[in-house]
Amino acid sequence: MAKCFGFIMLLATFLLSATTALADVHIFTEEYPPYNYRQDDGEIVGYATQLVRLVMDESGLQYDISLAPWTRAVRFTETSDSTLIYSIARTEVREKRFHWLVPLAADTYHLFGSATRNHAVTRETLQSGAFSLVCIAADISCLLLERMGVPEKAIVRQADLDRPGSLKLVETGRVDFFVGGIRDYHINIVEMGFRRDAFKPVFDLNLGMTLYLGGGLGLNPVYREAIQSAYNRLLESGAYQKLQQETFGSLVPKANR
Repeated sequence: MAKCFGFIMLLATFLLSATTALADVHIFTEEYPPYNYRQDDGEIVGYATQLVRLVMDESGLQYDISLAPWTRAVRFTETSDSTLIYSIARTEVREKRFHWLVPLAADTYHLFGSATRNHAVTRETLQSGAFSLVCIAADISCLLLERMGVPEKAIVRQADLDRPGSLKLVETGRVDFFVGGIRDYHINIVEMGFRRDAFKPVFDLNLGMTLYLGGGLGLNPVYREAIQSAYNRLLESGAYQKLQQETFGSLVPKANR
């Protein structure tokens, strides 16, 4: 009997320690270098990831970070009280669907086309469906095209621009343009297997976007307060701005307090 009781106590202690080790908050993002991506050893890193970890460590909350398809990550975040998402662009369409907790990075968006071809691109020709455009499904790239009034028949939705063939469609002329951020393009295009001069910006979408760490409207207010308080403390100490400047340089968004 004593042995049985001892085993039960040992099991209870193990379960308690395992429970306390569980994350309070689950954080999702997508494969989107240099902001967030998985290294060969499995660790999720990147410029935005560094800032998210800084804030979450300061908050004292237990958390984990996972990569997921973007559509699924957005759905999880909107329907959970303990899930966050990061590198999500703050847009008018999304404004009332999320708590925008921490600004991470900013970029300006353009349409890019093959450097070997010339196109007379205007808002009117885009809205007429004269050109075809590739974008990432459920991402800001597709949302921008929809908001501009590009007809659905002209939009080619892909799961990821990194997937084989996505940008080849533009390089070979099968699709006219892709949507991208200027900074993102200059950092990633070579890593994606293309020469830096393979494409050129052909149309300024005249839109700057800030990427955020955010949560759904049902996010537990205790978690929300802990994260926002941590962010404010890091702003007060200057630690957040220091890391942000080291990682993003001139594309640091204004502090949101």
